[in-house]
Amino acid sequence: MLAYQLWNTFLMRYTAGENIEGLASSLTQVVEAFERYVEACNEVPDSEYRAPFLLDDMIDTYVDYLNLLCAAVLLHREDLIPRIAVLNEGTPYDMADAVIEDLLGFYLNERSPLDSWFWKAYTPLLDAIDADTSTERQKGMSKYVKGWYKSMKGVAHFLGKHEEIKPEFSPYDGYWAMCAAAFTYLYDIDDSKYCDELVYPKDMVDYARSKSRQPVKLLDGSTVLRALGGQPFPLDALSANSKL
Repeated sequence: MLAYQLWNTFLMRYTAGENIEGLASSLTQVVEAFERYVEACNEVPDSEYRAPFLLDDMIDTYVDYLNLLCAAVLLHREDLIPRIAVLNEGTPYDMADAVIEDLLGFYLNERSPLDSWFWKAYTPLLDAIDADTSTERQKGMSKYVKGWYKSMKGVAHFLGKHEEIKPEFSPYDGYWAMCAAAFTYLYDIDDSKYCDELVYPKDMVDYARSKSRQPVKLLDGSTVLRALGGQPFPLDALSANSKL
């Protein structure tokens, strides 16, 4: 409960327009809380064990996990990406979804592309990033972003929460297609056709593009750095034990 409260607070702060740098720093606390949650799940008897993130049971959980990962990408918290990835380690959801694996493949070793995914709503996203040309990729991503909210109808419980806001309580913390933003950044897609869509976190993409990619420290102590296509490789960011 605490982990999700911290995550929802993070989303609410972003929706309210708080400073991006401050949000980037606060993401550590969110990930630490989810790590404690996973530890608690692992301590229960096998007969009572339940995977912390049931990614195929309710799309809300999937969106939260994916958005958490995407927030780390967009806010240049590369140090948190291996820690978020390992939250699913040892569960049926580890290395089981094409969207997540494509994202992690930009940062981590030994991630393989998949041709299966949990939710139909993400098919247009995968079609967009699999397009052959930059123009087709932009067109596909634009279609995905503009249809994101509608694609969640009938499957997501977080929809319509903006209509339930009251002076004393708000169940609404924002509707954000952070996955579209993360892939737009990672694939260097021109977002001019969809950057003004309400669900698209444009300022996160601008922030991501304003800074250089940083090396990712893996859990074994080594580091990985992959540059975006067409961009210079920051060799000064590498250390003796780094991997390309």
